[in-house]
Amino acid sequence: MHKFFITKTVIITLLLLSSAKAFDNHRKGFLFSIGAGMSRINMEVTPKFQGYSADDNSFGFDTSFKIGYGFTDQFLLYYINDVTWYKSDLDYDDDTYVSGITGIGITYYPKENEPWYIMGGIGVGSYINISKDESDTGSAYIFGAGYEISSHFQVEATYRSTKLDTDYQELTTGAFRLTANYMWY
Repeated sequence: MHKFFITKTVIITLLLLSSAKAFDNHRKGFLFSIGAGMSRINMEVTPKFQGYSADDNSFGFDTSFKIGYGFTDQFLLYYINDVTWYKSDLDYDDDTYVSGITGIGITYYPKENEPWYIMGGIGVGSYINISKDESDTGSAYIFGAGYEISSHFQVEATYRSTKLDTDYQELTTGAFRLTANYMWY
């Protein structure tokens, strides 16, 4: 499944980049954004039966993907996929984990010609152990603010939370993220 998602993302990206001339430098209309950054992620595991709770703080690498539509130059609606890739200090196997959100996001620029904006989103939260090909899903939300340094180039500070409820445990993650994004519009 992970290989399919990566392949699909690469194909969509190449198709969009090949038609980049269609973008008119107005946020109103079709938009596409990719980004990367760093985060501080906290993971809390609470067993439903007997056992010990665990709490872990790690640093991670973040990726961001958005594709959608700007209804005006101030209001954007899009599909969002934001994830954090990290290793847990509590894991002695040195596995790689991914925690993220896939859902619907919005961005709002309070003033049309100002570079500041706020954003938020809700969707499906995911928690994946890449090394063991194990995954769980639950709910997630993200909110934050950003600044468009120049046309298309943005810096964004966000907080993303996921909550997953399995048969044996409750897993909650919270990530403070700082990403640099490039948005075609």
